[in-house]
Amino acid sequence: MKWSRATAFATLTKMSDSFDVLVIGGGHAGAEAAWAASHLLGDRGRVAMVTMDPAAIGRMSCNPAIGGLAKGQMVREIDALGGLMGEAIDAAGIQFRMLNRSKGPAVQSPRAQADKYKYARTVQQLLRERCANLTVVAGIVDRFLLADGPADPSASGFQRSAIRGVVLESGRELAARAVVVTTGTFLRALMHTGEKKTEGGRVGEQTARGLSAALLSMGFELGRLKTGTPPRLAKDSIDFSGIEEQPGDDPPVPFSEMTNPARFPLLPQVPMHITYTNARAHEVIRANLHRAPMYSGQIQSRGPRYCPSIEDKVVRFADREKHQVFLEPEGLETPEIYCNGISTSLPEDVQIEIIRSIRGLENARVLRWGYAVEYDFSPTHQVDATLETRRVAGLFFAGQLNGTSGYEEAAGQGIVAGINAARQIRGEGPFVLSRDQAYLGVMIDDLITKTPTEPYRMFTSRAEFRLTLRSDNADQRLTPLGAALGLAQAPRLAKLQRKLADIDALMRLLTTTRLALGPSGTTAFDYLRRPDVPVQTLRELLPAAGAPKNVWTQVDIEAKYAGYIGREKQAALRMREWESKTIPAAFNFARMAEMRTEARQALEKFRPATVGQAGRLEGVTPSDLTILMVHLRGKVGAG
Repeated sequence: MKWSRATAFATLTKMSDSFDVLVIGGGHAGAEAAWAASHLLGDRGRVAMVTMDPAAIGRMSCNPAIGGLAKGQMVREIDALGGLMGEAIDAAGIQFRMLNRSKGPAVQSPRAQADKYKYARTVQQLLRERCANLTVVAGIVDRFLLADGPADPSASGFQRSAIRGVVLESGRELAARAVVVTTGTFLRALMHTGEKKTEGGRVGEQTARGLSAALLSMGFELGRLKTGTPPRLAKDSIDFSGIEEQPGDDPPVPFSEMTNPARFPLLPQVPMHITYTNARAHEVIRANLHRAPMYSGQIQSRGPRYCPSIEDKVVRFADREKHQVFLEPEGLETPEIYCNGISTSLPEDVQIEIIRSIRGLENARVLRWGYAVEYDFSPTHQVDATLETRRVAGLFFAGQLNGTSGYEEAAGQGIVAGINAARQIRGEGPFVLSRDQAYLGVMIDDLITKTPTEPYRMFTSRAEFRLTLRSDNADQRLTPLGAALGLAQAPRLAKLQRKLADIDALMRLLTTTRLALGPSGTTAFDYLRRPDVPVQTLRELLPAAGAPKNVWTQVDIEAKYAGYIGREKQAALRMREWESKTIPAAFNFARMAEMRTEARQALEKFRPATVGQAGRLEGVTPSDLTILMVHLRGKVGAG
């Protein structure tokens, strides 16, 4: 195995081109998929990652940040399972903040600004140092190698194929027993800045043309989506003196349970700044909408509704006089400032006019223009809850290929796909997270039960059990699962066990200690349950308790929200009853003549695995579920 000095990654020389799991793509989904598969297969397994540029592994294409509303929960969940994103951002973070501190714990989410160059280097270092069985191959996959697989029970006469490897554009063949495709925005990617169009999924990088044709030839449906990015400005050309400063938390809280708080943060912490668009900027945008690719007809695909371009904001929110612009450093040793809030694909001459109309940016120099990217994606009725494709056995899709937007959504799919690819190689059952277990479960269930019309982004409002799916208890929810899989290592599990012991000890103390607050007194736990009692008050009353701050936080939440949490747990039990009612893989939905055509078509298209999943499909009503249950009980022939 030869080590490349430029990338510090292993590259193939004369070794056998045969692998257990092969990951296509080195972005956030690809990194987690390779990490998970490598750890689960261990010394006896062989994992490869094929990427256009090994130096770009872990690269932050857009916003130099990790976490945020709901996204922060997913990063904590990836970490709890034993993934790498939490450790990487803790090593590369230059500002950490807990969002929504003034609101309830269900919607509080951690976010960190990153030194994006340090982040990519950290991801590469983690893969290199802890994945001894991982080989990185520089190249572009052109097509897939297939073999006849087991018959697909969901389609009469259809013979399901099975993956057996890939062919690179160079003609080289790589054999694999499982393949995880994580191509991000690179499938037939086209970048737009005004009327100018350039092939590529990221500035200065190529597009992957062959894979789209290969997927179509195998019978997959493809759609088209778009995303965008704002301009980057030179730090020394910005006047920060008259704009609002936004500091980070002091002290900051790490993402990963494995980060040593005594040595955290590892990098110097820096502030962000906030400025605003104005009437002049909005006038410029309106006057040039005919030159914006989204409005000129040059781009036909849909972008993310909840992360719109500045053109979209001005049109959709015409009554708004201003919009926030967050000026975010992209690193400690780079002059680049990311203008979060003015994503745009307007022409360069319009972009500079908008920028220089904004306070603090009057003399700004543009280092990189904003642009939009159009790319192919795979509608997700073609994968199941393991992210394995229904059409080809052993072929998994993860990340923006599945119509999602964001590093965290991609990484979450990557770890699930990597786990399932490795478990399939080992002859083990599928790993599926339910909606009441994790935001990752909510996301994947949403993907496989809904038709995407825009890039999917996670929000706390999507999770019906968000009070129990908090960022602070991700380790309690998922580390035991990660340990059982073999992904969460012994030190992580030991740390959780110590934390659980501390929680139990504090709960016993609070429920048995009476405070002299009335004629008969009250237990410390009941006192804590009062909404007007800060947890710090009780910590001062019981200084001998000695529990860590995070343990007090957990107990405080359990005390104050006990009733709500109890109701959520009851709702989760009811949901699990429906999830336990499985639908046979060979079930013939088309023969349910009593059911409405719309419902039958939805069931045929998505082929839900459970009655609960069927009930979440668009177009399926409670009466349709009743008919389905009758057929499942055998009272009507299911065919």
